[in-house]
Amino acid sequence: MTSEAFDYYIPVRKSEIVSAILHHESLSAADRPELASVIRWLALLFHMEFFATSEHIKELYVGLNPDQKGTHPLETSHAQRQVFLEELDKVLIAANFRPLTNEEVEDADSKEGRLRSEIKVKTDVFSRVHFYARGLRDVETEVDKWFGLRSRKVMIPTFDHVVFAMIPGLNASKKDVKRAGLRQGAAYLQLFRSIPLADLKALYPNARAQVSWMRKAMIAASTVITGVPLLMKIIPALSVLLLVLAAYLGISGKVEEDSLKKAIASGTILAAFIGLGLRQWVSYDRHSLRQHKLLSDHAHSNKLNTNAGCFDYLIAASEDAEVKEAFMAYALLKFHDEPMEMDALDKLVEGWFQERFGIAIDFEIDDAIAKLERLSLIVRDGDTFRAVPFAKAVESCVDNWRLLSDNIARGGIEEDTLEFFKA
Repeated sequence: MTSEAFDYYIPVRKSEIVSAILHHESLSAADRPELASVIRWLALLFHMEFFATSEHIKELYVGLNPDQKGTHPLETSHAQRQVFLEELDKVLIAANFRPLTNEEVEDADSKEGRLRSEIKVKTDVFSRVHFYARGLRDVETEVDKWFGLRSRKVMIPTFDHVVFAMIPGLNASKKDVKRAGLRQGAAYLQLFRSIPLADLKALYPNARAQVSWMRKAMIAASTVITGVPLLMKIIPALSVLLLVLAAYLGISGKVEEDSLKKAIASGTILAAFIGLGLRQWVSYDRHSLRQHKLLSDHAHSNKLNTNAGCFDYLIAASEDAEVKEAFMAYALLKFHDEPMEMDALDKLVEGWFQERFGIAIDFEIDDAIAKLERLSLIVRDGDTFRAVPFAKAVESCVDNWRLLSDNIARGGIEEDTLEFFKA
């Protein structure tokens, strides 16, 4: 699976794309300031629009935030949680995140990741679980082999960013919820970077790493090899111990010196067998704890933010993605200087990006065209589109700024109710 087949994520900074656009061979030095002005206006317009989105989703999250005071379950309704998840979905899709299906998450277990152990999760603790990811690509990663004695480099499918949203079930076991460190009725958000596809389950707060079957087999084999000879000696030794014990308790017979020596030797053998059992248990427990530590290190060392702290990053990522799509589509359509069909413009943008940055992307042309039409920066003529002149584009941006700021100042923070200037 390649990144371009997975999502519309553009893994290049906005400033780099702006610089490349402003130094395009089709743009004259005289027109450069005007195009720069259009790009700045686009950034301002989307910043204003996403300011409204940010205020709206943060307000929806207040009652669902697990970090609020107290430890009692939060009294939230199904409708409240549903509305929040729907708004979160819009923000993440705008930021070029794609929701993963349950089948994709389950199938990821068969892939190779950084963790070398099986992950077990009690999913019945949660009433809702959503994974969102963007930027899937193969990353060269060094993994251990032969129990850490050697390592090898492999190409592992890895997401640039993953958002994990989860809601503990109100009917889930309180013991399981507490063990996972969760709060019933709350909505949890976690933002990660550089997460292998195969390690998605490691992001669950109640994930448990299992000791590998090979390690279990080695522990079992060493137990059998060492324990069987001791076990064969213990059976006759137990009879001697029982006879000596009966003599000391006055039940039968007397303790002779030879019997006492045998009893001491038998006790030593029994102690060795018990010690072997404890040693093997400690060995298994140590390996289990090591797997848990690796699980924690790999997943949570890459955590960028949690809960309410995620919103500023996600809103900024959404804004950044929308701006990049809009000004690339506008600029390259304007440089072409002739009306173009949507598919042709899509290929033009993807080809220019591949040539300029050496990265293949799947450009979201439908969304880019819709944004530019909404802002009156392009004109549709049947199945073709043409970009308006730079001066006209600036005028449209100024008019849209005035209307948008008036809408927000009046309290119109719902995206569907925002008005835009129509040329």
